[in-house]
Amino acid sequence: MFEIIMYLFESYMQIDQSTEIDAQEITDELLEEGFQKNDISKALAWLDNLTSLHEQNPESKTQLAKETSHRIYSAAEQHRISSEGQGFISYLDQADILNTHTREVVIDCVMSLDVDELTLSDLKWLILMVLFNDPNSDDAFLQLESMLLDFEDGLIH
Repeated sequence: MFEIIMYLFESYMQIDQSTEIDAQEITDELLEEGFQKNDISKALAWLDNLTSLHEQNPESKTQLAKETSHRIYSAAEQHRISSEGQGFISYLDQADILNTHTREVVIDCVMSLDVDELTLSDLKWLILMVLFNDPNSDDAFLQLESMLLDFEDGLIH
């Protein structure tokens, strides 16, 4: 399922977000690429869930959290997100790339994936997807994208 989400992100991230994309066309394209219909349905449902998570009330409990608060991961979250991944999320939180709300959306999205444990590389892509799909995170998306591309090119600052 995650491979489908990555494929869609890489294929459609350049398209204007106001452009309506037909789910049947996407399904047909993915079937032609060799993906299974069940996995396609799960991936599209995951993307719908991502959209609904961003549409939550901005005055939710996550937005009201104090800056001094610390996120404690549940046992299930610790199993799914490695300590390295948790550290990366914490780093992005401290760097103001993730805020409390987007951090929780990232964790919710990880937990809704059909995987045992997400690699750090996959987690970085997932965070990019979360920020890309959040209309309030344009600057954070560009910061993370630049940081990840600089790291891949060996330009660590």
